[in-house]
Amino acid sequence: MVPARSFLVMAAMAMSIFLSSCGEDSKGPKGDEGPPGSPGPMGAAGPQGPSGPQGPQGQMGPPGPPGQSSQTEVIRVNCQLQSCQAECDMNAVLVTAYCGSSRKPANFLSENSASCGLTPTASDSPLVVVCLKPPGH
Repeated sequence: MVPARSFLVMAAMAMSIFLSSCGEDSKGPKGDEGPPGSPGPMGAAGPQGPSGPQGPQGQMGPPGPPGQSSQTEVIRVNCQLQSCQAECDMNAVLVTAYCGSSRKPANFLSENSASCGLTPTASDSPLVVVCLKPPGH
């Protein structure tokens, strides 16, 4: 029975050599690249990245339409050289008036005129009157 036993051992060794080469992949030459596949479905947007550097300044735009002339007029009267009275245009309204740098209240003579009194002092100068014209005048 010794020959049968050595036959079994030889058969087992041959079988293990045969089976060990079964798992190896025999690679052939590389083929040509295939055509690209169709794109997959759109994924969700990722988080916003950091801001980039500031771009160059753009060109100046066209000029805008002409605006209305100023609706406010400021009148200053030197009370030492002339009468200490000021009057807004007939189509304007006197908004405020004061006398001198200490801003003493002026006397309002009408809707569009003011004065620092009949005998103003040097501290009453200048008389400052602010007039407002209605739009369109």
